[in-house]
Amino acid sequence: MYVPVMKNRTVEVSVLQQLSLLHVFDGDVIPLIELIQERTRSNNNNTFTQDLCKILDEAPNMRVMVDFYKTTKLRNTTDTIREYVTLSVRQPDFCLSEMAALQTHSQRVIPVVSYLSENISPERIQYESNSLRKSFPNIAYRVKVQEFESVFSYIESLISPNDFLLLDIESASHMSPVFKKIYKRIADSKKRLHFTSIVVNSHRPDGLANKDMLDGEPIADIDNSLKELYSTNLMNRFDGFGDYACISAALPSTGGAISPVGIYYSLENNYFVSYRGRAPQLSEFPQYIAPRIVSSEYWKEFSDEHHDKCPGCQEIQAIVDGLKSGRNQAQWKMITMLHYIYTIYEETL
Repeated sequence: MYVPVMKNRTVEVSVLQQLSLLHVFDGDVIPLIELIQERTRSNNNNTFTQDLCKILDEAPNMRVMVDFYKTTKLRNTTDTIREYVTLSVRQPDFCLSEMAALQTHSQRVIPVVSYLSENISPERIQYESNSLRKSFPNIAYRVKVQEFESVFSYIESLISPNDFLLLDIESASHMSPVFKKIYKRIADSKKRLHFTSIVVNSHRPDGLANKDMLDGEPIADIDNSLKELYSTNLMNRFDGFGDYACISAALPSTGGAISPVGIYYSLENNYFVSYRGRAPQLSEFPQYIAPRIVSSEYWKEFSDEHHDKCPGCQEIQAIVDGLKSGRNQAQWKMITMLHYIYTIYEETL
């Protein structure tokens, strides 16, 4: 099972919409959406929960997890995000009212009960769990490793069969020996309580900038080995893994310079390859980066059928053929996510 984690901002919602129509989320790929704002775009008439209901209407077999991003570190983001996240942190009833808009799809929406690490409230966890349980048959509980011992013991008293336990290790190495005890504890508990266990990581470091990447080379700072190891005895056999599909887990910041880079996932090697523009100009995307990817060994490892069906590869080919401009950094984030998630989906078939 694979859980791609996305925020409800423009790029990720576009990925969600496109892949849902391709039935990517009908089986063992379940997206987790972190809500950070009421609307995907400020000029959107619909709220995101309304948009999500429409996506679910058009993909009748799709399942999705919904969480509320919780942090107090909001200095460098927009006012819209700051206000929404602050409400999510301070008012549990706000989160419950947002989830109420998704009750019409309660069989396919899985609410995530999470918490603010700096202010853990067992009472709030129980309150949210009991309230959500009235409308949603399955719930996910998201636990971070720093507080695992205290929080997991409490969640064991709340979790039900067919619920989900999300162990969020953030940017830590999943092979760290200090996690062995945690993995075993989850495996032992799963045998008794019959929940589904998912380990989630942030495989792209927040500090990794485009300017630090090398043209045509694997990105050594992105360790994707969790994909290969989550179900082995080394990790006490989790049922699935999750990540941010090569996007930073951090909140979007305001501003930013042009730094043209395209990132393409290699399935054979299970790593990401960067293609960096020669100059800080958007024209480098269609003139240099897209052709470099299409002529690369990594492009050739995928079949013609994959290139025809994968929406990320379709975008790259359309840029090479001059059918799309490709002069947009956000578009290339979307391309990276589309190709990676679709590739993992193909593996689950």
